[in-house]
Amino acid sequence: MRDDVERLRPQEILSSAELQRRGMQPWEEARRADPRLARVRRGGYVAAERWSELDDANRFRGLVLSTYHAMFTEPAPIACRHAAAVLHELPVLGGWAPRIDVLVTTAGGHTGLIRRHRVADLPAPAESHGLPVTPVPRTVVDLARVGTLAQGLVVADAALHAGKCTLAELDEEVARLPRGARGKRRAAIAIHLADGRSESPGESLSRARMYELGLAQPDLQVKLEDDGGCFGYADFGWPGLVGEFDGTIKYISPDVLWKEKRREGRIRRTGLGVERWLWREAWQGAPLRRILYAAGVRPAADAAWRRWDPVAQPRRPRFADRHS
Repeated sequence: MRDDVERLRPQEILSSAELQRRGMQPWEEARRADPRLARVRRGGYVAAERWSELDDANRFRGLVLSTYHAMFTEPAPIACRHAAAVLHELPVLGGWAPRIDVLVTTAGGHTGLIRRHRVADLPAPAESHGLPVTPVPRTVVDLARVGTLAQGLVVADAALHAGKCTLAELDEEVARLPRGARGKRRAAIAIHLADGRSESPGESLSRARMYELGLAQPDLQVKLEDDGGCFGYADFGWPGLVGEFDGTIKYISPDVLWKEKRREGRIRRTGLGVERWLWREAWQGAPLRRILYAAGVRPAADAAWRRWDPVAQPRRPRFADRHS
């Protein structure tokens, strides 16, 4: 979810019955040339102006909340996968699911917006806004099992960075999976690589690509220092080199760009090289490899990457200015 978008609140989702009690015909309001309402799903609406400012994560959150509000099943099924991730405020890579995934002990399959996954035993659920959801460790491992390495790493890093779970809890969740379970090996790799110092999905994606390319493991959140003291942190570091993942939002003004150029000059004056890349280069992989190869980063002689040690490698203070 974008930091500049206020999270959609459950009370902002209005049912058809509630709107009709107010004297409105919601389906008509949603079809007007200048609509006052936006249809989230059948029987669920949000003010059109509010809906227009929401990002994809908040719109999916609205779909999940509205769908649960329309359920008549008691007790309500446990939300899992993407539905649990959005309620836990965890990011996903590659877009949100078209359906709401839930766990059941009866027949599986899907109807309408709900996709049911049959399990022998239901986990003890967590709760979000009164809704049952899989706990964070289970949510992370579930997504890592069914997604790519990058998708698993994005959600695992985010959960650790936000303090929503620990490495030990993720390891326990992987260990619970039966032998030969679908995606167990993929999830185990993602959890082995997970690092709570990673501060954005773009950084996690970049690191997944570095691992897939067999490149030397970078350090994360490298402290930048000169005679004037610490002046910030770099996303990635190798001997003699730092790397920066650049989100497009960073360059929204000439002033921000100028500050970035000054900061880069200061880094270079310490004797370090600096390389930058964008989302598309990390996503495609090959362009990122060319950038790092040109800078001298090569496949590691020892391909094994060390695990993050939360004690020896603590996260930076959450609200520290990384580009001070």
